[in-house]
Amino acid sequence: MLQKCLTFVFLSCFVMDKGNSCNARPVRPVNRKELSGGVADSVELIKEKLVEKGFNIFTTVDHAENAAGVDLELRPTTVIIFGNPKVGTKLMQCAQEYAIDLPQKVLVYEDADGKVWAVVNNQMALADRHGASGCQALVEKVNGVLGGLLESF
Repeated sequence: MLQKCLTFVFLSCFVMDKGNSCNARPVRPVNRKELSGGVADSVELIKEKLVEKGFNIFTTVDHAENAAGVDLELRPTTVIIFGNPKVGTKLMQCAQEYAIDLPQKVLVYEDADGKVWAVVNNQMALADRHGASGCQALVEKVNGVLGGLLESF
C-alpha cells in the first residue's frame, strides 16, 4: 500500500508539474545572519543602513517592550518595517496578495543562548506563497538586494 501511495505521489508530481517539484529543494522562508552587537545597537545600525540605501522606515515594533506592558517577559525582539513603494508596488502588481507581506521587515532578536540575529523574508518563498508569476527577475533582484543588506548588518 505504501509503495502505491509513493508511486502516486511521484507520478502526480511528475505529471502535474513536469517533474520539477520532485527534484526541487525547499526554499527557506527566511534568511538570517548572526550579529555581533546587542539588539538595541543593532536596530539603530540597521536603521541607519536602511536610510543610507534610500529605504523608508515606516515604524519599529519593540515586541519585548509590548510584552512588558502586559506583564509578560520576552527576550529582546524588534521588527523594523521598511520599504520602497516603487519596488513594493511592482511586487503587488505581480501578485496582489504580496501586500500582506509588505512593507518589508527586518527582525532583530536575541535567542536563548544570548546570540543576536537579523532575519529577513526570503522573497523567493514569498513569491511562491503568493503565486507570483511573470516577475521572476524582479523577485530575484529584490531577494538579492535584501540579501546584500542582511550581509551588511
